[in-house]
Amino acid sequence: MSKVIYNAMKLSEHRSLFHAQRILVVGAGAVGTHLMEFFAKMGTSPDALDFDAFTLENAAKHSCLVRTPDDAGRNKAECVSGRVYPLLDEECSSNGIDGELCKLGPEAFADYSYVVAAVDNFDAKVLLNELIRQLPENRRPIVIMDGTYDEMAQSVILDNTDFCIRCLIDESWMKDSSIRTSCTGPQVRQFEDGSEIVRTSNLASSMAAHLSAEQLRASVIGSTDVMNRRLTYTAYPHLELSSSRPMRKQNCPGCAIHPPARIEWLHGTVMEVKLKEAVAQISSFLGTTDFELSVHRLNYRKVVHAGFVVDDICHCCRRPIKVMRHEGRIFLDDLLCDECSAEGKHAHDMAGFSHGEILHAFDISSEKDVQEMTLYDLGYPLGAHIEVIQRNGALDYLDAGKIKKTIFSFDGDHLKMHEIHKL
Repeated sequence: MSKVIYNAMKLSEHRSLFHAQRILVVGAGAVGTHLMEFFAKMGTSPDALDFDAFTLENAAKHSCLVRTPDDAGRNKAECVSGRVYPLLDEECSSNGIDGELCKLGPEAFADYSYVVAAVDNFDAKVLLNELIRQLPENRRPIVIMDGTYDEMAQSVILDNTDFCIRCLIDESWMKDSSIRTSCTGPQVRQFEDGSEIVRTSNLASSMAAHLSAEQLRASVIGSTDVMNRRLTYTAYPHLELSSSRPMRKQNCPGCAIHPPARIEWLHGTVMEVKLKEAVAQISSFLGTTDFELSVHRLNYRKVVHAGFVVDDICHCCRRPIKVMRHEGRIFLDDLLCDECSAEGKHAHDMAGFSHGEILHAFDISSEKDVQEMTLYDLGYPLGAHIEVIQRNGALDYLDAGKIKKTIFSFDGDHLKMHEIHKL
């Protein structure tokens, strides 16, 4: 597929500034598809992340990059990344990732200049905020969050100094985080006798993308007053474009998140390095084999998943089964034996997932099957901060003076974001 050759005399004089900008659009839906088009035409290298597929029922709200009906059923991120390819400048690129935020760690965002949250889910926004706040400031991208409500469009750009994404979310909205949302609040209108979904048009979605693109443009060319501002477009009959400065929320849980004091680097990526190889690298660094890797802690939707399930019982017939998966990547129907699965049976919730062995740490003595698994298959996300604990003879965590914790990460994870297509 050939790329468009633009007439340089008809482009912005600042265009060369955009070629160094790598952007990640989280959510390739109504707003995200417009963003990918705008960013590609601006001269950036935009990547997209989304686990969902395009449907015909929502086609009226997407950018015309998405072809109807040809693209129905295709993964949103992979599809829109391919569609923008002809629009990219020669030295620019775009990658679509079919995956969820739960499978990314902080370092996955370190190679991006900007990350745009174009998702309609509070849990995803809170998780994205947590991940980016864990990055050291010198590798932390600028964040843009946008959304719509009726025909109103809004976009906020922030550098995590004055406030964070969590500051923009009313804590009362988190009581039912399954409600579809934008950055302006729940997309539900409440009445005394019920509620209804707030409907939004393509015009509002594209306007939200325009506001985000303008904030990014102003930031790239060096506008001094663009940062940490909210832009709001109000449609007729009260037509208005306003700018305001959000404030830090008192006792904000998001602002309380900070990066590790120090990160040590391992070679490779979590996608390729096996546990035994990681243990060897860590052992060489620490000068000992007396340590353990904490199983990845995933805090999502008010549940903490911090165990690796080795085996269990079939949640239908109760026969023993081998699982070998992180708790955060197990669904109920994954806990079926081969026979029950082949017969199309469904698993039953047996008061909690596991009835077998659960690991909370890995070390040099872990069983061979575990040693041969990659860190990603063991549950560590791409870009993970891996906690390694040396007990130094401590019997429990009350003996904290002896315990030493070191945070490791892989030096190739951030680059993997530009080439991997499935998480």
